[in-house]
Amino acid sequence: MKKTTFTSLLLLLCIHFSFIIIPSEPYSLDQGHTYIGFDVERFLVGEVSGRFNEFSADVSMKDNDYTTLQLDATIKVASIDSNNKTRDGHLKGEIWLDEANHPTIRFTSTSVSKNEYGKYIMTGNFTIKGITNTVTFPIVISGPFKDPTQKTAIGIKADFVINRFDYGINLDKKLRNGSFFIGKDVKIKIRALAYKN
Repeated sequence: MKKTTFTSLLLLLCIHFSFIIIPSEPYSLDQGHTYIGFDVERFLVGEVSGRFNEFSADVSMKDNDYTTLQLDATIKVASIDSNNKTRDGHLKGEIWLDEANHPTIRFTSTSVSKNEYGKYIMTGNFTIKGITNTVTFPIVISGPFKDPTQKTAIGIKADFVINRFDYGINLDKKLRNGSFFIGKDVKIKIRALAYKN
């Protein structure tokens, strides 16, 4: 009888603790150590590179479980910087990012999983010019660790490619050989640092 009671109590405790949910821990983006950039081919012989200087993000993760990482990032189109003010003006215009009607770019993660090679893969919704597509890309997460200031930090690295035509950026002028003046593939590069609140 005692054995039955003890077994029942143990089972109830296991059930109880299995339903305890560890809350996600919020992190704040360190903008001074975060980079959001892009590269796109121009005239087949070089690339235009640029970055966005104003952005914000809600970041959270449970303990050291990378599959619980969540990101919700907003980028200000007006902050685009390709090291050429005239070109930046064109990129903010209607043909390209249409900053007047779509002042922000947004990415919201929906999941992080580990693939068969032990690499982490993030999936999320990427919105440019009001058009949202699902993107999936490898992500490298470092930490959490305490830096010399005794703050707990995580690092996030991601590189992926989008097709600008999928987001309504439809300039299709071509060279004599049929190639686009400006490549359709845009390489996105993210290097982020975030501190636990």
